[in-house]
Amino acid sequence: MKVLVVVHGFPPAAQGGAEIYAHAHARALRQQYGDQVVVLTREQDPGRPEYDLRTEHRDGLRIVAVNNTFRRTRRFEETYRNEAIGAVASRVIDDFRPDVAHIHHLTGLSTSIVSSLADRRIPCFVTLHDYWLMCHRGQLLDLDCRVCDGPDALMSVGRSAEHHPERCRSCLGPAGGAGAAGFIGAAALRALKQRVGAGPARQLRHVANRLAPLVSSTGEAEDQSRSRLAHMREVCAGVTHFLAPSRHMRDRFVQFGIEPERITVAGYGFDRAPFLAIERTTSDHVRLGFLGSLMVSKGPHVLLEAICHLPRGSVSVDLVGAYSAYHGDDSYRHQLGPLLQQDNVHVRGAIAHERVPQALASIDVLVVPSIWPENSPLVIQEAFLAGVPVVASRIGGIPELVGDGRNGLLFRAGDPQDLSRTLARLLHEPELLDALRAGIPAVRSLEEDVRFARRMYAAERSGPSTARKPLAATVLNFRTPDDTFLAVKSLLASRRPVQDVIVVDNDAGGGARDAWQEVATNIRYVQTGSNLGFSGGMNAGIREALRRGAERVLLVNSDVIVPPDCIERLEQALDAHHAGIAGPVILARSEPDRLESLGMSYAPLTGRMRHRGAGARLPARDLPAGRVVDGVSACVMLVTREVFDAVGLLDEDYFFGFEDLDFCLKARRAGFTTILAGIATAYHEGGRSIGATSPRRLYFAARNHLLMARRRAAPGGRLALLSRTCSIVMLNAAHAVASRGGSLPARLGAVARGTRDYVAGRFGAGS
Repeated sequence: MKVLVVVHGFPPAAQGGAEIYAHAHARALRQQYGDQVVVLTREQDPGRPEYDLRTEHRDGLRIVAVNNTFRRTRRFEETYRNEAIGAVASRVIDDFRPDVAHIHHLTGLSTSIVSSLADRRIPCFVTLHDYWLMCHRGQLLDLDCRVCDGPDALMSVGRSAEHHPERCRSCLGPAGGAGAAGFIGAAALRALKQRVGAGPARQLRHVANRLAPLVSSTGEAEDQSRSRLAHMREVCAGVTHFLAPSRHMRDRFVQFGIEPERITVAGYGFDRAPFLAIERTTSDHVRLGFLGSLMVSKGPHVLLEAICHLPRGSVSVDLVGAYSAYHGDDSYRHQLGPLLQQDNVHVRGAIAHERVPQALASIDVLVVPSIWPENSPLVIQEAFLAGVPVVASRIGGIPELVGDGRNGLLFRAGDPQDLSRTLARLLHEPELLDALRAGIPAVRSLEEDVRFARRMYAAERSGPSTARKPLAATVLNFRTPDDTFLAVKSLLASRRPVQDVIVVDNDAGGGARDAWQEVATNIRYVQTGSNLGFSGGMNAGIREALRRGAERVLLVNSDVIVPPDCIERLEQALDAHHAGIAGPVILARSEPDRLESLGMSYAPLTGRMRHRGAGARLPARDLPAGRVVDGVSACVMLVTREVFDAVGLLDEDYFFGFEDLDFCLKARRAGFTTILAGIATAYHEGGRSIGATSPRRLYFAARNHLLMARRRAAPGGRLALLSRTCSIVMLNAAHAVASRGGSLPARLGAVARGTRDYVAGRFGAGS
């Protein structure tokens, strides 16, 4: 495949998050799939002619850089739609003739690149790294560094918006109202600055900033504000599909007017290899780290002010990054300067990106004190890869990554006092840091990220289609033919058509097939020949579904009724959250208002697992449309093909129980999210095949609980392992005491046998 990558800067010259990600993504396309990749980017070299092209070959990529220092810019519109650069880009497109284009950013280039691709019917994907398409400054911060609600005051059902020009007029700066004469003057000033020293250049800039408002027209700025907004909506209309690294970013652009079906939440992927061999260091105090540009939007001042209130010597701060003015405003330097003089603050300066893993290994906590509504900061996920918890602002998409009290802590954005109180917890709660480390989630791999993107590329190459992805359902039967028949009937009545309903008969006899004559022509029948357990039987159906081309597989136990809207709503939640696995709210068939599960939670330190909401009555209020959970019950579980490709099938060692949570946790480690779809429900009558009160259930529960905890163990030594094992045995013993069915000695004996077989390594069907 031939892929054109468009980005506003490219390493090593540019080291921003979007640029680093674009480089890694492009290189992976080449290395994983052998794709031909051309990168169209921008550079700023005053010594070269304006709009000159420079080509180099590196990492298997052809990199074409157009020079743009804005010295030939004559109108504000040309700062984002530059026809000269557009013409250069068109020549690159015609020379390369790509199959698809992936745009990461257009600032300093030209929005006309999108229309050039559309004219040539080349599918165009855009990753939304920031808000530049709706906000000239890109970060929804006004001139006073306050978060802006955006340009749209009201949004109607028809997605038309009322634009208030005064919201954006001032943020356009003097350039927005300067007119042609102002741009000519600015170009002359830039040329003059090249001829004088640094000191005179600063004086010239100061004078120019004082004079700029005098030549700027308010009316012109308002017109430019309206024009830019209208143009950007036209640009968005020409994009084939958007990728939003966070749900927050997706929601903001849906509000901006992009149809929800044209935006997919797709998290960043990372090369994990550089983080595998890092060696962590220790210290006698808490080492805080800040990685990023020392600019006002990143909020390093918030951190530096916060540590003033902590006990002297209790923490140190490493600032890794270089100072940067914010949109030409250099006043932040004066605010930051005195704070940098604190004894416990160490300014390390900028480092090459390949040194980031080791920098993270030398700190205990990463602090991300941003004051702008961040998208999905790469540095947070890099910290997780390095095993470092994160303390971060509760703003933008950050809470989607940092679970407060789980893998990090959150504080009010821009509030040094709240940050100081939050950091003090790390000093006063000795076990908190280890608990946060244990809760660090898996980070999506670059391989999975690129595989997903390439599937989207391939789908658009074959022509846009409104057809749904092929979906199969596999129903597992073990001596419950009547229940299986009802489950199949409910699937056949689904509003979302199921291409293949696969019934797996997990019984040696196979006599149950006669009970399904009424639906025989609508199902595919698979007989295992023996009882392979839940995991083995389901795997037989999954293999058949994947062999027949299913992109999504719905796992259904025989004692489940699937309402007509369930699958459709599961898919909505899956797509909206770019999840790999989704499950519905599970209700009891015998008591339809009693909850069985709102997804599963798992505590790695203690090994405790529980079904959220189990036994409670269905709440009167609506449940969240989608909630990230540790796992969902495999009695009804929708799984994408990508998950199976990445992590394999259900682990057959379990035979019965805990294979679903193990699978979800394994998928999370591979970078996939599991979603509880609050908008979907299914009805379950547990225990129909093994017996709801059979002590054998307690045997599998104890053995498999211990197995799963060992395989998905949190970091820790032998003492932590022993503590977790004891905790799990006690939890299962307590459950046996509270259970019904059989005598108490029989129930406790089942737990004892399960523990014994776990220690002996006897798994599968068990004893």
